[in-house]
Amino acid sequence: MIEWVMVILPYTPCPATGDAFLGRQGLVRNLRGRIARDESLAVIGGPKLGKTSLVRTALHGLDHTVIEIDCGAESSPRIDVVPGSIVVLDNPDSVADSAIESLLARVSAAKPASIVVTGGRRLRTMLGRSGALAGVSFRVVPLSVLLDGETRRLIGRDTSPGLAAWTGNHPYLTKLLLHYMDGGGDEKHRTLERAVAAGRCQWEPFVQRLAAESGEGPERRLLCYLIERGKPVNPALAQSDTGIRDIKAVADTLAYLGVTSRWIRNEEATLFAGCRLLNDFITAEAKNSCRTA
Repeated sequence: MIEWVMVILPYTPCPATGDAFLGRQGLVRNLRGRIARDESLAVIGGPKLGKTSLVRTALHGLDHTVIEIDCGAESSPRIDVVPGSIVVLDNPDSVADSAIESLLARVSAAKPASIVVTGGRRLRTMLGRSGALAGVSFRVVPLSVLLDGETRRLIGRDTSPGLAAWTGNHPYLTKLLLHYMDGGGDEKHRTLERAVAAGRCQWEPFVQRLAAESGEGPERRLLCYLIERGKPVNPALAQSDTGIRDIKAVADTLAYLGVTSRWIRNEEATLFAGCRLLNDFITAEAKNSCRTA
């Protein structure tokens, strides 16, 4: 008797544009309007949170020449900027600080209409409170995980009511698990638990990266507190319980990294660590540290 084994190819993420881009329509309109007014923007978000998809969608249809430069592809890319064009610098976090500033200075000298940069925690730190870098002033635009309704639209059908609890509405993790849920030809291959197991080789390195991005300071302290609470918490209560003074800045960092969500629920501001994949990793990491201490 021959037993057939279903092989599911790894999930390959790619920027979503056109009909594939779901949610964040208000943010798209905001970015499009600012770019049309020749403002320069810094779109800040954690890994695979949708920065490139957002920027490409916002730029689509604008009456400008768009020049996209992937800073991760080469440390000193050739600059052929047309005056009055829109220049997108993608992934500047992957190069040295001095190289980022040099690249920005070269682009700015070419007199573009607008510069759009995308990056994460390192770029946000470089921009500081002023939002300026290499003589260019940026409007900082932070991303976050998807809204509940946006995640439901992304899922597109009632495959599993628990999927959002595993992914915390993170777009990459949601798409990854959906990929593995769709990979089987019969019902036994479509369960959420099997999708989590099948996709482990991809989601585990990613949540390790998210955990590393959260650092070991007040952000990690707040994250562990929210994981322990296991439900949405008012920021004032979180500040009182953790003793973190600048709770807003710390919560901002976790939100734009895609580690936690921060929404208004029942007319109350709340913080929530809702990604079980990440939470289980953080909890296991903490237990291992205690055992080896």
